[in-house]
Amino acid sequence: MAIGILMMPFLINTLGQELYGLWIVIGSIVGTYYLLDLGFNQAVTRYVSKYIHQNNPEAANRIINTALIIYSVLGIVVLVISIVAAQYGAEKLMDNTDNLDVVKMILIVTGLSLAIEFPAKAFPGILSAYMRYDFIALVKLGKSVLDAVLIYLFLSNGYGLVAMALIMMITGLVSTAIYVRFTTSLFKELEFRKSSIDAATLKDVFHFSKWVFLLDINTMLRNKMDIWFIAFYQFSGILTAYYVAVRLVEYAITFLTQATGFSGPIFTEYYAKGAHQELKSSISFFIKVNLLLAVTFYVGFLLLGYSFIKLWMGASFQVEDTFICLLILAVGRFSVYCAAPFQSLLLTLNKHNVGSVISLMETAIIGVLLTVLVPKFGIIGASISISAPLVVGRLLITPLYIQSLINIDLQHLICRITIFLAVAALFAFSLHWVMPDWRSLSIWQLVMSASILSVGQLIIGFLLFNSSERLVIKDKIIDRVFKKLLRN
Repeated sequence: MAIGILMMPFLINTLGQELYGLWIVIGSIVGTYYLLDLGFNQAVTRYVSKYIHQNNPEAANRIINTALIIYSVLGIVVLVISIVAAQYGAEKLMDNTDNLDVVKMILIVTGLSLAIEFPAKAFPGILSAYMRYDFIALVKLGKSVLDAVLIYLFLSNGYGLVAMALIMMITGLVSTAIYVRFTTSLFKELEFRKSSIDAATLKDVFHFSKWVFLLDINTMLRNKMDIWFIAFYQFSGILTAYYVAVRLVEYAITFLTQATGFSGPIFTEYYAKGAHQELKSSISFFIKVNLLLAVTFYVGFLLLGYSFIKLWMGASFQVEDTFICLLILAVGRFSVYCAAPFQSLLLTLNKHNVGSVISLMETAIIGVLLTVLVPKFGIIGASISISAPLVVGRLLITPLYIQSLINIDLQHLICRITIFLAVAALFAFSLHWVMPDWRSLSIWQLVMSASILSVGQLIIGFLLFNSSERLVIKDKIIDRVFKKLLRN
């Protein structure tokens, strides 16, 4: 997140909005190549981890060797598609053909990088079995930092998009080599032999992966469609303004999800023990926590977003359009975040197929809305198209279905939420009235305002919780934090 915040204005100012928009489009297209994974990654990870834990190295070797062949073939397919896309599709990505050769080169380089990376997808089950996520996190972090430093140095010296693509390819190859070397050293019984490749294993893996593949397609479409439609109906320069809003919302969601995305194991424990009242209470508690944090961030976007974007991107940037898109997109994405405990519950109750159906319906409606709204309203229309179905699907349909499953006291929950939202809105309006010039804040004014806003919203958030929930917050969270700070 820090690297992204620091690098994005540099890239936009150095490359220009049109070339950066072109880079976004190319990235979104190359990202679709991951669909050629066909959902095998999760299946391979699951089976390899399972067999290693069962001390069955022969079965684990069958999965790994079979997956290695599959992914090697898929890597060749990725490379062929990249070459074809470069030769016959590159021109369609551009408003003019001045940079046609550059786009062709980037498509081939990024496709080659991904193709070489594909066979490494045979090994994540080893990492999962030995719980060495720390290592892969360090490798990814090292690659991100190295990419940022090298891209800054090369672009500062006059190089362009091709240099960026080559840098990311080379660092990707190095990090993949380190990853493969480490994972294969963990599993001492690993053997590469032709006899371990078998059709029955392929059938088992495919049976598990086909549903994952369907959901992967849905996720990809929902995350990429807006970019494709804007690129098709508008022009790459305006896409940059939209993408800045997208990235800001993604940073917020990433932070919030990492902070509170642990409800699943808690729900599973209560469900397994038959503790239905505790399950209902924990669902209500997590909904309130997520809502409090989402509203705090949204009010921050509302009051501080314009000044932040102007300071971040520069006063000459299309701040107004980006700010409006930010507010609209945040409504949809925060709706998904607020309803995340409901999705965890569906997994716990083995009703995740319902969540999948709702998600597929959302994506279908988003596609229809993009077709209608983007040609007329541009990036504002794209933002509305993304957010509206998510609000309906996650804040209306999903809660009603959950209510039919476990009879949560939604009426009492909605009452508390309504009171909280009303007071939070009044607080935001008061801050806006006290300091009306929110669009021209300095960096220090932003920091101070964000601190005041956050503290105020968190205090107001106590309206959401009942006495027992407040006690949990005090004993389990606040007291523990202070004790750790005192010990340190």
